[in-house]
Amino acid sequence: MRLDYMLKSRLKGSFREPFSLVFIVLAIIISVAAAVLAQEKTQTGLLVAVISEDKGEFAQKLTEYLTEYDSFSIREMSYDDALRLLRQDRLEAAVIIRSNFSEKVAKGEFKNTLELLTSPSSQAPATISEPVINSVMMLWMEELSTITTRDYLLAHGKTYEAADEAEQRADIKKLWESGSMVKIVRTDIDGSPQDSASSGPYETCVKWYGVMCMFYLVVGASWVLDINKKTLRVRIRQMGVSRWKVIVVNSLAPLVICISGYFIAGCACAVVTGADPCKLAVYFIPMSLYLFGLLGVTLFTASLLRNVLSLMFIAPILTFLNGVLSGLLIEMPGWAYVLKWISGALPGRWLCAAFSAPLGSLPWALLCGLLWMGLGIAASLLRTKGRQTE
Repeated sequence: MRLDYMLKSRLKGSFREPFSLVFIVLAIIISVAAAVLAQEKTQTGLLVAVISEDKGEFAQKLTEYLTEYDSFSIREMSYDDALRLLRQDRLEAAVIIRSNFSEKVAKGEFKNTLELLTSPSSQAPATISEPVINSVMMLWMEELSTITTRDYLLAHGKTYEAADEAEQRADIKKLWESGSMVKIVRTDIDGSPQDSASSGPYETCVKWYGVMCMFYLVVGASWVLDINKKTLRVRIRQMGVSRWKVIVVNSLAPLVICISGYFIAGCACAVVTGADPCKLAVYFIPMSLYLFGLLGVTLFTASLLRNVLSLMFIAPILTFLNGVLSGLLIEMPGWAYVLKWISGALPGRWLCAAFSAPLGSLPWALLCGLLWMGLGIAASLLRTKGRQTE
């Protein structure tokens, strides 16, 4: 039996199954949309919303203080708009100035005057929260110091005129401007500089496309179940074709489809976001090795299951675990040493590594892919032997 004919037949069969191809189309759309959002965040920097429920003097001063920081940009908006943008991951945080803010600050109080909402994916919460705290402390300490000074002088029979208050406030302002505020310097907890290469629009597109391919491969792995059927096993044996060759050839069909989708998504991302189209070639080999490893994971998983319904159930679970543990969806925290060690067995870990070191990650990506493909073929062969003895 000609293996190229088998591959063509498998490709034709895949295109006759629009249900599974829908997921590749969705993968392309989602990955390009994620790239557009990443580009928007790159252009605007850290965007913080201010929702002011207080129209008083001190609420206005706080907003003015926050606009002076270079580490993020401020945009005033409504509560509903801020929540919507936070859910869409288009905001880093939202500062809610409560209606009693000016009243409490005027009395030298500060408790329960603000609420800070941060995005779940925010990579720099301290870069936002600390300046907000600084600004509130500036207002609070300025008012508290003038109130305390006035009460002290009046208690000792002294006067505290408007000129005295203005002079004290000017001195406090000089104190803040002299460098007494807390300065925030963002550093990587491992001691290395923050690598922003993996957060670019094209890299974001590659990450999301890689995550969605996991779902497509598992959902469309019914061919693994078909190979284990008795009638097909007998037919393969009669044709004198090695079973592992049949597995490899059938694996090439979804691999070709995923790689084709990668080129479509990459070209669309380059057109929409203006990303360098050369990156399509730079990440081609890492993406191919990643997909090769995913095929091994899919083959291994499908060989342990018995029906298509099980594949549908396990597909979102594997997709989520692959995206999170590999670091494709979110960056692994520095303290998660065990999870980082475990992630070395996942193909996605080496796709992430390719963004900073495309060549250095290739040997590990190849080794990871070969191990998973070997496990997948072995599991399929063992499953076949187990059915033959039944």
